Amino acid sequence: MYLDSAQEGLLKGEGGDAKRIAMEMLTKVGDAVGAESLVPIRSAHVRADYLDLHDEGVELFEHLAASGGEFGVPTTANPASIDLVDWESFGISSEFAREQVRLCTAYYRLAGMPCWTSVPYQVCNFPKPGETVAWADPNSVVFANSILGSRTNRLTGRTDLACAILGMTPKFGMLLDDNRVADVVFRAPSGILSDLDYRSLGYLIGKSVGARVPALDGVPQDAVSDDLKHLGAAAASAGPLAMIHYLGISGDSRALGVAATGRMSERIDVSRSDLESVETEMNQTQENPDLVALGAPHLSVSELGSLARLLESRKMKQGIRLYAYTSQQAYEMATRAGIRADIEAAGGMLSQGTDADVSPLKAMGFHVVMTNSALLAQTLRTERAVKVRYASLRDIIREVTL
Repeated sequence: MYLDSAQEGLLKGEGGDAKRIAMEMLTKVGDAVGAESLVPIRSAHVRADYLDLHDEGVELFEHLAASGGEFGVPTTANPASIDLVDWESFGISSEFAREQVRLCTAYYRLAGMPCWTSVPYQVCNFPKPGETVAWADPNSVVFANSILGSRTNRLTGRTDLACAILGMTPKFGMLLDDNRVADVVFRAPSGILSDLDYRSLGYLIGKSVGARVPALDGVPQDAVSDDLKHLGAAAASAGPLAMIHYLGISGDSRALGVAATGRMSERIDVSRSDLESVETEMNQTQENPDLVALGAPHLSVSELGSLARLLESRKMKQGIRLYAYTSQQAYEMATRAGIRADIEAAGGMLSQGTDADVSPLKAMGFHVVMTNSALLAQTLRTERAVKVRYASLRDIIREVTL
């Protein structure tokens, strides 16, 4: 990978130890993926959760901060592994919380923004069309490439950190025009799609395409950004997908025009039975849940309001917790609007700045988790040693409340 003289200097340590370490990381990544050069970015979004980064991640963050490191562009973070305001109420051990707080402290020393969310594009990090960013969270990557029209690759832990410090990223993958062209098109089932349908459709697409770029036709006209947020998150959980062309919605018409002239190699009509097969695959048990986990990715204020309306005049059944995960910003808005009070009146709890897919649910005492998130269902059933039930939000509330 080509480095200019200034970048060569950083690699030699002329900008300090933190930038030298970051440049070593990016040089190795760039060489491995065949990147031609490094290009500037406008923002970064990094992972800083203890459950996935472990002690090694904490030590890296602390070393970079102690070495004078500082993020070179506005940088936000994915959810932490604990509620940063009230972790004790959610059954987190003090030992686990202490390590996450160490990680947060180092992140702040690096000049990270106090925005811990899986949906930075909804609350605190807003790239423009055509801008290059370096984002690590797969759901955010799909939304940025597909809806916002910005450009980012799916970055792994440590690479995202290096990009944030240097304000640069290797030029490869989704930063190149040819790699953003759709070569397979899916058609959504006709009719009304439920919250679960959007998620199951996304999971089916992600599982089917591998590293290809799909287009999706037939998206209902009443689809909102939250629907596409969850669809893209589900798709990203099922494979390496980084972009979806939503026909009639996505703005990258040039790429779609190229696809229409011969790149499109396959067309797939998704049936109602296909979505039902995803539901069957996701459901591991019919046991009663001890936790309902909503918000992977984070729920918007609008979604929290919808949840509050479903819970009106209802109470959670004994022995079942309901946690609704959201950003700190949406939490504050929901509190001011009275939405939080409505959810708590039914026995639910709002959790801010964390999420179920990066929380130690097993250690918190949960065994069966019910959710309408395909992303969370996929993560829990493959990585977190808890059983999963997967259903629509309306069906979940009907089952777990009185």
